Amino acid sequence: MIRLASLKAPALALGAVALTLSAIAPIAASAQTQYDGYCYAKKEDITGKNALIGAGVGAVAGSLLGKKGKKGESAAIGAAAGAGVGYIVAKNSKEKVRCSKGRYYVYSKGYYEPREAAEGFRLVFFEERPANVDLYTRGRDGRDYPYRGR
Repeated sequence: MIRLASLKAPALALGAVALTLSAIAPIAASAQTQYDGYCYAKKEDITGKNALIGAGVGAVAGSLLGKKGKKGESAAIGAAAGAGVGYIVAKNSKEKVRCSKGRYYVYSKGYYEPREAAEGFRLVFFEERPANVDLYTRGRDGRDYPYRGR
C-alpha cells in the first residue's frame, strides 16, 4: 500500500514543473506571433513583487507538503520554485505595461528590428494595441513620427 505522505514530495515537484512549463509555453508561442507593434516600458518592480509573492506561496506550500523532519528544506525549495515562476510570469505579462511617454510604435510597413531599449527600460511587443497610447511609427531615417494610419 502506498502511503499518502510518500507522494507529497513528488507531487510538489510535479506541481512546480507544471507551473514553470505553463509560464514558459506563452514565450515559445509568441516567437511565431505577428506583432502589431511595440513600446519601451520602464522596468517596474512588478517582477520583483511577483517573485516575492511566489516565494511566499512556495515556502508555505513546501512547508505544508514537506516531510516532518525536513520542513525547512522543503520550504526553501518551494520558495525558490515559487520565486522563479513568479518572476517568469511577471516578466512575460503585458497587462500592467505602461509605455514610456505614452508612445506605442506601430508596424505600419512590415516588421523591422526596433532600437535597443535604453537603460532602465525594456522592449515590449504587442499583438494588439494597448489602450491610452499615442501611435508612432519609425521612419527610414530612424526618427519617430506620429502614425497617421495606413
